[in-house]
Amino acid sequence: MIAVLGWLVGLLLAAWFVISVLANIPRLSPRLRQHDFSRLIPNWALFVRPRLVDMVLLRRDVLGDGEVTRWREVEIAGPPRWYNFIWNPALGPQRAFLGLADQMGSLANRFGGSRWRGRGQGAASAIPTMLSVPYLSILKYLTARSNDSVRATQFMIMAMKELASGGRYDPQAQGFIIFVSEFHRVGDSEPPTEP
Repeated sequence: MIAVLGWLVGLLLAAWFVISVLANIPRLSPRLRQHDFSRLIPNWALFVRPRLVDMVLLRRDVLGDGEVTRWREVEIAGPPRWYNFIWNPALGPQRAFLGLADQMGSLANRFGGSRWRGRGQGAASAIPTMLSVPYLSILKYLTARSNDSVRATQFMIMAMKELASGGRYDPQAQGFIIFVSEFHRVGDSEPPTEP
């Protein structure tokens, strides 16, 4: 009985390995990954593909007097320093945000209704995305860093091509919207009215 169980586990692991190898072939990857609901297929890249776009986290707030602020960048880490090629403590938070932004992009694609549809708001069908760990992590990060005068906050993830090579966010630069959240109350404030 134990020998049969050992063979069964070995076959299961061998099948998982073969599926993992096939899923990392670019032509086969989309078809195999669309059926990977439990996210058990790892993504092994021998060499990391260079990032051609960079993700930017933007936020706008509803203040106590009802004024809605302009979209502004949320700095995940401080400005680059000359010694960052040796020691870069900001690299961890930046990579964490890029991972969350990539997950938000794939969730937005999976639940199609959560993509931006206009007027700066998310869609009503975005509930599965709003209950996801990446969404709640970004929201928790923003609300923890909100000023006392903020009643509600909203965030947007934007992909910027120039930022990947240039380094700093420029509001005039061309980008494309990956995801726009709903407004969320901050603290015990009253719910905001739609701007």
